Amino acid sequence: MIVDKNYDPCIVFTFDKKMIEEQAKALDRLDLNSDTEKSMIDAIFEASIDQLSPEDQNLPQVVALLPILKRGIGFHHSGLLPVLKEVIEILFQEGLIKVLIATETMSTGLNMPCRSVVFTAPRKYDGAEFGYRWISSGEYVQVSVQTVSLTYPITQLPPNH
Repeated sequence: MIVDKNYDPCIVFTFDKKMIEEQAKALDRLDLNSDTEKSMIDAIFEASIDQLSPEDQNLPQVVALLPILKRGIGFHHSGLLPVLKEVIEILFQEGLIKVLIATETMSTGLNMPCRSVVFTAPRKYDGAEFGYRWISSGEYVQVSVQTVSLTYPITQLPPNH
């Protein structure tokens, strides 16, 4: 639906870092990229991981990422190797990743403009003492409006269909 209605690129914010890769893998039936885009992803990915040692190039997170990226889906979190985060950011900025699943920290300090933002839940874990709490309006604005408005001024957001 997001691609059909031209709402891509889209960032899906998840407050549970452990679930990010699982959510990306759960979209295994989606293929959002053309053959040309897949070839571009191959070239960018291969050029980026060439900086890694042969041992690091065979790490599970490196090997498993390319097939997901080629389908136009990506994920971004603090547990990724820096070179993988960088290649994901480049692919997203180039429009080769249509759906990016990420933690809220991705929205601060990065220029990752998008057309749509989705939250997987309105609550987030806030430590053992507090448990789960509702996200604040400030957090919502920081993550959603700031990210979307980097490219599309609020008055020019895509219409709601």
